[in-house]
Amino acid sequence: MKHTINASCRALCLSLALLSPAHADQLPLLGDSSSGIVSLDEEHQLGNAWVRTLRAQAPLLDDPVTYSFIKTLLQRLSVYSALSDRRLTLVVINNNNLNAFAVPGGIIGVNSGLFLFSATEGEFASVLAHELSHLSQRHYAQRLAEEQKNLPLQLATTLAGILLMATTDSQAGMATIMGGQAAAVERSLAFSRSNEQEADRIGMQVLADTGYDPAAMPRMFSQLQRSSANLGRKPPEFLLTHPVTESRIADALNRSAQLSTNGTVNSLSYQIIRTRAQVLALNNNSAAYLKYSDAVAADPSVANRYGLAFSALRSRHLPQAQQQLDLLLKQAPDRLNFQLLQAELWLVAGQPEQASQQLQQLLELYPGNHPITMLLAKAYHQQGAQQQVVDLLQQHSRAYPDDTQLWYQLAEANGLINDITGVHLARSEYFLLIGAVVKAKQHLQLALKQPGIGEHQRALIEQRLKDTEQIRKSLEG
Repeated sequence: MKHTINASCRALCLSLALLSPAHADQLPLLGDSSSGIVSLDEEHQLGNAWVRTLRAQAPLLDDPVTYSFIKTLLQRLSVYSALSDRRLTLVVINNNNLNAFAVPGGIIGVNSGLFLFSATEGEFASVLAHELSHLSQRHYAQRLAEEQKNLPLQLATTLAGILLMATTDSQAGMATIMGGQAAAVERSLAFSRSNEQEADRIGMQVLADTGYDPAAMPRMFSQLQRSSANLGRKPPEFLLTHPVTESRIADALNRSAQLSTNGTVNSLSYQIIRTRAQVLALNNNSAAYLKYSDAVAADPSVANRYGLAFSALRSRHLPQAQQQLDLLLKQAPDRLNFQLLQAELWLVAGQPEQASQQLQQLLELYPGNHPITMLLAKAYHQQGAQQQVVDLLQQHSRAYPDDTQLWYQLAEANGLINDITGVHLARSEYFLLIGAVVKAKQHLQLALKQPGIGEHQRALIEQRLKDTEQIRKSLEG
């Protein structure tokens, strides 16, 4: 689904109608300094509308293994955050540039390129902790409180700029942000600096409480500053909205020294996932295979062997992939990442029976695990067991209702068993997630016309139609 930049801006501004000048007088009055002038429920409504626009236009990373790692890490950090509203939505964008952002309503966005810039798990976690702290301190709402009359529109423009940076061009996105702030540059920048320092301070405490070395945050800042210098006029997008200065690094170093520094810096799990992300980032399976062949020859580490096995799988060098995977499994037969890679290899090799047998056993050990479930659905699909795909994904959708790929696969499986009602319902959920409300409504209406609809199911569909109307209003203002 392609849109022009102008169209995306219009769509986003519509989704932010809650904060438009026409609605400014209807917003709650500012209470204490922490409450802001936008309630948590209104922020949640805003975030849900915005993320639908993002999903429609940004290339999302379709890799449940990587997504699950980030989501688990985010959940661990959130436990120790000061969030009042813990309804979090993670969006992982398939983009090799460094970027991460937080949007009101619990939206955390991460570019897959964050792995490329974060050498350790602590550095990666520090970025997530920083973004969680922006949410917990409600910095967007505070910005509205600072300039109640002018900043609702400015906030809409700022979020539009974030969307542009996430989906198209970083320089265009920054131009949009700065253009919207032109009326109050000095005040806005000063407020931004205090926000960044507060997010740093609270984020480092979150890191320490979660069991990470808080010094990972200033180390990440130093690395970003070096990257910016090397890249010259095109710094990472993250630095455009989170400027790093020498004083900020020094302040972070001083604060981290006051906290416990005995936490986790890195882990083998992170090294493996980072290697996986690096293979995916190359977008050239043959080049990745050659790169990790050389890497293993120079250093036969676990991470390099995993990279060689994964890149060999993706470039269809299946005997070589199995050879490397056998060595990994010999070292750690119970490591889930290796078992999942074995299942992926069997699926590529056309052996879904072996994959499904292993994945069923793993699902008993790890109930509800996202990558296991999604791979098992693929295995059932290859075996022609479409009803099992439907049953599995229908149950899994309760825990992962925001997974667009899940609903897409569920619609396909329903079609293969000739469950037309199921096709329409799954497609309606898919279209709602990407903000295509008209199409979602059409599928719900078609579902109502199917023969054999029971009263209970009819009531559920009619309620979903009402929900769809509310979503439409949030998108259109």
